[in-house]
Amino acid sequence: MNDQAPTPDSSSSGGSHSSDPRIDETAPIAATSPSRPEPESVPPPPPTGTLPAGAPPPPPGTTTAVVDPPPPPPPAAVVPATPGRPGLMGALTTIGVGLLGAAIVLSANMSRRDGDLDWSNFIVGLGATAVLVVVTLVAVVVVRRQHEPVARGELVTWPGVVGILGIAAMLGVGIGDQDWVQDFFAYLEGGVITVLALLGYLASRRAAYVVTAIAGIGILYVQAFDDLFGDSLDEDSTVITIAIAVTVFVAGLTVVGWVLPTRVTTGVVLGVVGVVSFAALLIGMAVTKAFAGAFASMMFTVSGDDTGGTTLGGGAPPTLDFDNDTWVVVALAAALTVLWALAAAWTGSSGFTICAILMPTIVVPLAAIVLVVEHPTWWGVVVGVAGTVLLVLGALLGRTRARNAATPAY
Repeated sequence: MNDQAPTPDSSSSGGSHSSDPRIDETAPIAATSPSRPEPESVPPPPPTGTLPAGAPPPPPGTTTAVVDPPPPPPPAAVVPATPGRPGLMGALTTIGVGLLGAAIVLSANMSRRDGDLDWSNFIVGLGATAVLVVVTLVAVVVVRRQHEPVARGELVTWPGVVGILGIAAMLGVGIGDQDWVQDFFAYLEGGVITVLALLGYLASRRAAYVVTAIAGIGILYVQAFDDLFGDSLDEDSTVITIAIAVTVFVAGLTVVGWVLPTRVTTGVVLGVVGVVSFAALLIGMAVTKAFAGAFASMMFTVSGDDTGGTTLGGGAPPTLDFDNDTWVVVALAAALTVLWALAAAWTGSSGFTICAILMPTIVVPLAAIVLVVEHPTWWGVVVGVAGTVLLVLGALLGRTRARNAATPAY
């Protein structure tokens, strides 16, 4: 009897399965049937994964696939904290600084009323200035920026700014009339204001100190301009020189102040200085021309009359010619207008926009008055057409931007 199990080769060589009595035909077909691959050749089933909680089970006869976890939600946008309000502290500080400023102004006006120094009034001004300076220094040391920035800003800024101006006023009252200091007192006063304002800005980062520094720089600029060009100015070049000096001051400090976070405040304050200065120049020329013409008409009479009266002069009265000065002022005003318009486009500040609107609105009519134009209608037509063209171009650009914003990007 052979105990060896049959092999596929032996079964096939011995004929069919039904002829071999050792094979149970009721048994299932062996896995070694040649119609099926060997077990080692069957690929392993794909790994199963875990579906999210709450998902329905997969249908029968299917395999579950690995499901990646959902992506994490985007982080919430960080909303910057809204700065607090000064509240009652700010109101009390403002009124207190205003009253101390009034004491300083009274002292400055009354201390030299009789020529000699009135020490009682002068001491009042010194005391008010000292209070402002001491409060500022204490706030710098005691009130920390990270703990209470609003309180620190109010207590460091406004007492400090008015205190700086009080120091300058007391310097003028105390030593401003001394012979040894008169030649350079403007430089001393302007330098003190500028240096102290810069120190205050470093301590508070507030725009009020920048404006105060502009005032100090303005004093230095005016005195230096007078020392350099005061003796060389004549009637034919005074207005043009002043207009150029104002333009350099306004544009130069605007560019320099652009590196500071307070660039908008600095530029707008300088813009107001430019608009007021150019309007004053044109108004001065118009008033001078009107008064000169009126007095000249009174002084000049027609000679050879029949009454035998005394003749003061003959011929037409002389007239002042400000045509060149006016056109230079208009050109410089146009340059500043373009500068402010570009600054408004860059920063979105309404202050620059207001300056750019006010300059031509004030300068063009005043220039027409000074020039005594014979056909002002043409002036209105020219500026009106130019403004219409620019406004239409701006409207078209605005429509294009609106369309681009409404079109989704793919």
